[in-house]
Amino acid sequence: MSLHGMRVFLVAMSILALFASAALTIPTPAGPPNPEPVHGRIEHIDGVRVVHVFGTPDQMGYAHGWLVGEDFVIGLQELFGQLPPAAASLADFMRSWTPMIKLTDAQRAELAAAYRGMRDRMGTQSMQIPGLDRCVDETDLLVWNGYDMFRAVGCSGFSAWGERTKDGEVITARTLDLAVFSPRWVESQILLVRHPAEGKATACITPVGLLGCMTGINEDGVCGFLHDGDGDDMMSVLEPERPVMFAIRDILERATANDAFSIAEEELAAQGPFPQSYMIRIVRPASGEEAARVFRLDAEGHGQNDAAEGLAITTNHYITGDTAASPLPRGDSRRRYAKIARVCGDTDPDLPITCETAWEAIRRVAADHPRYKTLHAMVARPASGEIQICVAGRDADGTLKAATAHPPTIMTLNQLFDAPPPMLKLRPAPGIHPTPTPGIRLTPGPGIHPTPAPGIRLTPGPGDTQPSPPTQ
Repeated sequence: MSLHGMRVFLVAMSILALFASAALTIPTPAGPPNPEPVHGRIEHIDGVRVVHVFGTPDQMGYAHGWLVGEDFVIGLQELFGQLPPAAASLADFMRSWTPMIKLTDAQRAELAAAYRGMRDRMGTQSMQIPGLDRCVDETDLLVWNGYDMFRAVGCSGFSAWGERTKDGEVITARTLDLAVFSPRWVESQILLVRHPAEGKATACITPVGLLGCMTGINEDGVCGFLHDGDGDDMMSVLEPERPVMFAIRDILERATANDAFSIAEEELAAQGPFPQSYMIRIVRPASGEEAARVFRLDAEGHGQNDAAEGLAITTNHYITGDTAASPLPRGDSRRRYAKIARVCGDTDPDLPITCETAWEAIRRVAADHPRYKTLHAMVARPASGEIQICVAGRDADGTLKAATAHPPTIMTLNQLFDAPPPMLKLRPAPGIHPTPTPGIRLTPGPGIHPTPAPGIRLTPGPGDTQPSPPTQ
């Protein structure tokens, strides 16, 4: 097995063990409570599910869980369905990690509400985990949201501005690459748009169930991206830490075009040494000025990559005065860096970088392997209020393909953030089939089998079909 293959295997084994460890300590939850209003809705824009949630952390969390939580549950059931014996042997070692995930009271309330929404929508009988005498529970969701504390996330991207682009506009791009723990998790990427009662609205491309942000933009056009780094790691988590995904979300909920870098510096300085090595790329819509800054977070604390002039390429190795090839197993990062540089005309700075250039560059570095894929990709023109995204999914013959195998969907920030709140409706009682708002399709719930719109494939609901078999 290659070094890259071994790393992906160890990542998969670790996350399996982490979920298994939770199974040793958490009791089966009680039955569903009374129905609650759902402060959110789903829109389908081309092939992308856009999930809007509104209000307080509790309200946004419940809407998230109610609207799309079954994808998290079915994905976890797939994960345990392929759980190898090796993962169980690691469970005792990793079971103590979940108390190390530090969230604010508001974030914990949102996470608890997200789980409650899943449970209310599906019912506990549909949430049973294969091979275990329990259902999916809130700690499973906490483990998923603390993922970046225990295993790194691989990605590629760049930001261009000033003389490197036409009219100096900011263009930024990224891929999000991750191991295929569950086919359902891969093909259930959403654009989660939060309309909070306090703080800035944000839009994050994400697997279902994640409340933090790996790829996101706020209403002011400030972008945040998470990249695996090659700095020092810790052998274990020594004290409670805020997951980096939540740090990026906290940055986006506060930042404006003028103060984005200082807000990021403040948030990450408060983070302290981190068990994994990451780069956090913050991009602001500032034509003609420094538009992107890459911050570092690792076992040594926080820092920054060297400043870039017009083109900041970020894969998975630190930039410190030169871009010499990193030692294995990080050599793949250097190769991806070189591919992006070639496409972006690193040797010909007079060639303007466009959105078409950006898509060509990230397609060159996207991953589409059976156990490691680009889950989503994004190109944005933040000053113009435009984002272009594509998500992983199945092609015509049912093959699970990386995001970049599909055409991008173009959206505007006004389209996302000016969306009106939904009419609040109670959860339908068994046997009641609600009428959807015109132009909006409801996600299928227990016993509800809506007719799919032309060209849109509904994911199976409880009792419809069995989950797709795990990728071998």
